[in-house]
Amino acid sequence: MTTGIDFVLDYFSASYTLATSASMFAGSFIQLDDVSATAVYYISKTDINNVFKFEADSWDFNDISAADIRYFIDMESWPSDLRINPVNAMLDKNDSAYAMLQVGIPEKMLVKHDFIRYLAKKLFNTANGVDLFNNEVDLLTHLNTMGAASFNNDISGTLWKYATTSSLSVNDSTFILDLSSNKKCTTDNLTSNDNICRELFNQILYNNKVRFADVTFDAVGQASLPINAGDSISYRFTVFPAANQHLLTGVDAFGGRSYRIKLLVVENASGLNTTPTETATNSVTYTKI
Repeated sequence: MTTGIDFVLDYFSASYTLATSASMFAGSFIQLDDVSATAVYYISKTDINNVFKFEADSWDFNDISAADIRYFIDMESWPSDLRINPVNAMLDKNDSAYAMLQVGIPEKMLVKHDFIRYLAKKLFNTANGVDLFNNEVDLLTHLNTMGAASFNNDISGTLWKYATTSSLSVNDSTFILDLSSNKKCTTDNLTSNDNICRELFNQILYNNKVRFADVTFDAVGQASLPINAGDSISYRFTVFPAANQHLLTGVDAFGGRSYRIKLLVVENASGLNTTPTETATNSVTYTKI
């Protein structure tokens, strides 16, 4: 069996500090060491293939140094029901790992709930100590706001910024207008890691370049990036407790909890993603996905 590629998008990585301290009714216990976790989303292969495309004038996949490659992100094809907000990534799937606790309720097994259980474990020596907090709703509200900021600014915002329908002006360092499709695209002139389609292209080239041998170009000369079922796209999302959170129970100061947010490519993602019951109420600039 061919091993899938685990793409890493460093640009999406983010860290946030909780503005609200957890408060409690009573009790204090000993802190435990943190364990990092993997939380997941799923996307259908067809959907991701429709989003990320490329075009090349002429090239040999064994040597593309002289090729004129253009990168397209068609965000109009992004599934409308998939909002990869990191605090709503799932920790109860076979592909997830190291949740603080399994409670058997999918809507309560998201990153935001896990982080509150992490606080409970640090402060009370048990992940079940969440009930000792008297402001869980406030904590969830702040976590939702942080997740929305990361999603709208770092993820959705970046993808729409460099999308084929971007509102940014065409210029050689960011975009060119592809005359065959009349769509905006990026090129190798934009070498920063927020050129997401280029990042994915280069990681395929490094990990499994033979995939390019089987790509099919359409009437305007574009082809989908050969991202296959079994591949994944990962980035890090870290949440830190509010300042002086440890003073609530008198334990030693403790750090944040880092999550690997993993978007897994499957043949059909229908029904696999949990719909969150709590959502952020704030709106940020980029909210189209």
